[in-house]
Amino acid sequence: MGRPSLDRAGDRLTSDRFDVRSTTDAAEYRAVVAPLVERDPVLHSVLASNVDNAVAVTVPDALWMWLEASGAPVAAAMHTPPRPPHLASESAEEGVRFADFLAGAGREVTGVGGLRAAAVGFATRWRELTGCAVSTAMEQGVYVFADPTAPTGVPGALRAAAPAEARLLNAWAAGFTADIRDGHPPAVDVLTARIDRGEMWVWDDGQPVSMTYTSPAHGGVSRISWVYTPPALRGNGYASACVYGASVQQVARGHRCMLYTDLANPTSNAIYQAVGYRRHGDSVLLAFEGSAAAVVR
Repeated sequence: MGRPSLDRAGDRLTSDRFDVRSTTDAAEYRAVVAPLVERDPVLHSVLASNVDNAVAVTVPDALWMWLEASGAPVAAAMHTPPRPPHLASESAEEGVRFADFLAGAGREVTGVGGLRAAAVGFATRWRELTGCAVSTAMEQGVYVFADPTAPTGVPGALRAAAPAEARLLNAWAAGFTADIRDGHPPAVDVLTARIDRGEMWVWDDGQPVSMTYTSPAHGGVSRISWVYTPPALRGNGYASACVYGASVQQVARGHRCMLYTDLANPTSNAIYQAVGYRRHGDSVLLAFEGSAAAVVR
């Protein structure tokens, strides 16, 4: 496969079918990809909520990318180091184009995430360019809230997180990322911003015992994530009640809900299915070893 030409001055890569464009301006990017988000809000949920966060709190070195055909956006991706690129695409060919673009831009890349076809296309191209080894870091299921089923017998109630709880929730976020082998908890100011916007929820049984996050609704879809109960408090149904309660809150506001889950974790998969989440699709996180940056000649 030949390499398309990269015009660094214009941040544009041209192929036979696509132009790959990029910006470091999150607000500009949000406007560009809005039609894609409206068209398929489940596919673009992770990207859309990350762009929202970046508009509110600057994300250093973030690069926001999209593919254009006939002047209109057809696919989107983001690279927010130290996290690997995330592709909002269902096409292996589009994954290849994003890989070529990031290679031409000299970006260091340690992996890639997204729906399987696009992620595998990207990884295959990156391996061709760098000789890196590719491994599967996580297989994820994409679930939608389709059959609400309230858990019973769980003491406590759902409430919005309070600003004074930011440091507690940040510590829980560190525990969450350790559990999922991610290693990149959000900064306290990110948690504080989410709390201020009413996006963080806790299950309160005399004190906070579990938490979750509901993203702003994009295209009518809100994503549930950052579900965490401290180990000493697990087994009481708190996470189930917290997820169900937060999901019902979003539905009451006229939104649909979705979430990602690690398919290797039978406990979380069972919890989500028990409260009414149903499998919608699959995503994958691939890791690269041996060469993080492509040498473009």
